[in-house]
Amino acid sequence: MSNPDPILDKLPPEQLLDAEHLQLIVAGINCMHSIETIQQYLAHENQHANRTPVQSRLRERAREVRRDESDTEEQVVA
Repeated sequence: MSNPDPILDKLPPEQLLDAEHLQLIVAGINCMHSIETIQQYLAHENQHANRTPVQSRLRERAREVRRDESDTEEQVVA
């Protein structure tokens, strides 16, 4: 089974979240397009660094993805 989001193949949680600069981490988070990927990164962050700004951005990205999915579903139904 392939990963739901290509970012997992190129930048697994342990690699992205070990970056020293928050801007690099946020840029990676912005490239995430699946809830499953975001959940994996959030779980990794919770277990390792537990940084509030990173956790907050991951949660916000999850909300954005869900909102986009909801908008897409509404357009298909209409």
